[in-house]
Amino acid sequence: MDTEHDGPEAVRRATDACLKLLAVRARSRHELRLYLTRKQFSASVQEQVLEKLQGLGYVDDVRFARDRAASLLQKGRLGPQAVLQRLEVHGLRPEEAREALAAATGSVDFDSLAAARQLLERRGLLGRRLEPQEHAKAGRLLLSRGFSEEVVQQLLGEPSLDPSGLDD
Repeated sequence: MDTEHDGPEAVRRATDACLKLLAVRARSRHELRLYLTRKQFSASVQEQVLEKLQGLGYVDDVRFARDRAASLLQKGRLGPQAVLQRLEVHGLRPEEAREALAAATGSVDFDSLAAARQLLERRGLLGRRLEPQEHAKAGRLLLSRGFSEEVVQQLLGEPSLDPSGLDD
């Protein structure tokens, strides 16, 4: 048994290391497990530390997911699909991520169409006729930021953005 990465002293060191990470920002259980694995702590130590931190209320994946989703939505740079992907990168199961997104969407009163419109506005792609390349760029931007095809269709179908518009 490698006593440097196993046993009570290892649990203390691993707990201290995780608390330092958590002091910077909230983390998911998955993130902390990855960190402890990289630091070569045994699976037993990892489980003890994560259970201890969860028992103390420092690790709560449901709260983490809800807060992270709300934060990402409030910034207005990402659509719902991109937020889901980021939550899953933090190790959350798809159903956990969807539930957190739904809760966050309601709590921050997120309007996907308004957020997409604001993103285009910041990029100078709103309020004027767009050339075909700009029109395509706007669509790619919205899709890459996790906005639905429906939102893209709604926005890019508006007369002010449609390159084939009738307002000549």
